[in-house]
Amino acid sequence: MAVDVSGATAASHEAPLERARRAAEAFGTVAVAGLLLLSFGLTSSVFLEPANLRNILVQITVVGVAAIGETLVLLVGGLDLSVGANVLLGSVVAGDLVQRHGAPLWVGIAGGVLASTGIGLLNGVLTAVIGIEAILATLGTFLLAGGIAKIVLHSSWIVVDDPFFGNLVRTHVFWQLPVMVIVLFALYAVAAAVMRMTPFGRAVYAIGGNPRAARIAGLPAVRIRIVAFALAGAFAGVAGLLQIGQLGIVSSGNAAGLEFQAITAALIGGLSVSAGGVGRVERTLLGALIVGMIANYQTIRGIPPNYQQALLGGILLLAILTDRLFRGRS
Repeated sequence: MAVDVSGATAASHEAPLERARRAAEAFGTVAVAGLLLLSFGLTSSVFLEPANLRNILVQITVVGVAAIGETLVLLVGGLDLSVGANVLLGSVVAGDLVQRHGAPLWVGIAGGVLASTGIGLLNGVLTAVIGIEAILATLGTFLLAGGIAKIVLHSSWIVVDDPFFGNLVRTHVFWQLPVMVIVLFALYAVAAAVMRMTPFGRAVYAIGGNPRAARIAGLPAVRIRIVAFALAGAFAGVAGLLQIGQLGIVSSGNAAGLEFQAITAALIGGLSVSAGGVGRVERTLLGALIVGMIANYQTIRGIPPNYQQALLGGILLLAILTDRLFRGRS
């Protein structure tokens, strides 16, 4: 009687990779964050100072909030390259309405968030309805949002002096953390709860993980994808408001390259560019913290910005290669 051992052999080869993938997903991000915190603290006398740790949290707030939206898009099986330009657009519209036109604060806030949400909605329609590849559609809206923002700016800048935005950084609440950091944590808590406990969250995972099975099950894939991209735009708009508070000025250089930081944070946190439905929102926050710690440590050490950019690119490539190693074949 012949025994087919090909399946058992294949399973034995797959088992170590599968175990490594599960261990990396469960503990990898936390372990990396802990090791970086320890090594940076041991090699810098100021890194672990409470004031510097608070500074890191303030520095990651904008990219951290934008990365929530990027996470939703990755979970549903897409990719959003328009995040940075969309953050800029939200801050420009809000600053222009409040500072130049004297609109009420709530009008400026609503206008900025709605403008960014509109770009996100356009991304959803282009990808889910028309069927354009996400990388091409969001590259186009990246140029569109950035162009509109620069037109509104008129090749100038806006100094926003409304106390609301300044208080996002200056006002401290729990554990001497600024309001904008509390906003960051609150948004992650809400997003994590929504993704775990609501039909929308379960649908995102189902559609991103197995689109064909989701369609057979009758899930509204087109609508869910549109909503995911629209929410990414809304989070970008909120990030734009926080950036006004962080910088106090709106200029065309704001949020430059932020889309790559957001994608890097999401990938370090365990999201995948090769498979949707993988990862958790709260782990993206850890990814943003890792990116922030590395940037802060480099600044403390006086490393030039060009080298910092090169290192960020290397980290992004490493995250993509790791994702490809563990998930690409599946």
